[in-house]
Amino acid sequence: MLLGLTACGEGQPPAPPPKPRAEAKAAPEAKAGPTDESRAELYLQAKERLAALLPEDKDGPRRIVGELGPGLREIADNAGDAPLRANASLLLGTLHERAGDRRTAISFYRQTLALLPNEIEPRRVLALALAADGQFEAAIPEQEAVVKDDPDDLEAWLLLGEVNVKAGRAEGATEAYAAYEMRRRGLIDGLTLQNKDGTYVMPVDQRAACARALIPARDNGTALALLYALQREPDPVVRQALAEAMGSQRLAGYKAALTDAAAKEAHPEAKAAMLWAVQEIERDPLESRPGPAPVEGAPAGDGAPGAGAKGQDAKDIAQGAGAKGQDLKDRAEETGAAGAGTPGAGAGAGSAGAGASQGTPGGAGAPGASDGKPAGAKAEQGAGAPATKR
Repeated sequence: MLLGLTACGEGQPPAPPPKPRAEAKAAPEAKAGPTDESRAELYLQAKERLAALLPEDKDGPRRIVGELGPGLREIADNAGDAPLRANASLLLGTLHERAGDRRTAISFYRQTLALLPNEIEPRRVLALALAADGQFEAAIPEQEAVVKDDPDDLEAWLLLGEVNVKAGRAEGATEAYAAYEMRRRGLIDGLTLQNKDGTYVMPVDQRAACARALIPARDNGTALALLYALQREPDPVVRQALAEAMGSQRLAGYKAALTDAAAKEAHPEAKAAMLWAVQEIERDPLESRPGPAPVEGAPAGDGAPGAGAKGQDAKDIAQGAGAKGQDLKDRAEETGAAGAGTPGAGAGAGSAGAGASQGTPGGAGAPGASDGKPAGAKAEQGAGAPATKR
């Protein structure tokens, strides 16, 4: 009986109650990192904020860097899309440059170029920033790449000459200014030369591109050539481009010719461009003495020296400033990721072929390219000019 009780567990201490099973805690969900879509939204937000800054808001760029700079850096370093990384780097460079930190800006511009080594615009921005920072030797190879990419970019040739002068390279400066003059004359040829039967050597789109590419050339010879072309050009697309170029240059001597041309113009877009040009000249005229347009078949020439914008001759203009009369610092600060004035390349144009019979003001007969091939004319539209419809 005792054995039975023992077997049944009688006399044994009660077994402890089972411990409650601990419920497994759910692991905290890992926060999802930024995607390229969210990064793109942040980049566009920063770009729009920079574009919306008023000129008097001097602290605006520094404020944007403080608020959005870390996010832009993350995009520049980690985005999967290389162009998005490059755009963020370029925008950071622009923000830092406008905030007065040019050295940091140059670092971001170099990062942009490393991400997109085959794109010319990062080189253009980098060259301007280096030159504005006094690093003239470093700016020269970058600017040489710019003129090689677009040989008809007159302002780029002027900048190349300027940085060579400031780097103490007299021979390089002479070559750059000579190339500028050769291209300028070639663009005038492309704009004005006609064959013996009276047809133009260049087609309409290339003549229009030549007119816009001449915007940086505010010398007397170019002014005469533009006046000459305005009086004789049969196509409204080219007349519109001529008006945009003249309005961008704002030479006071253009006003009477543009006013007369607008009164006779039947094409609405060309007329609007002429009226805009007159308004630009009235808003901020540059004194000049371009004189009357030459008569049909008159000998070609650049006119009297010292009669360019504000009385400069071609050498003074070349060694001074670019299309808007800015110095290196001004030009660099208005270039950058926010689309600040970096024009795209336009249709090809260049030196006219043999058989041209009409006299060309401002330099007929000069080649437009050293290799004898048509060069690409820069289709630069003046800021604020009426948009060209294609």
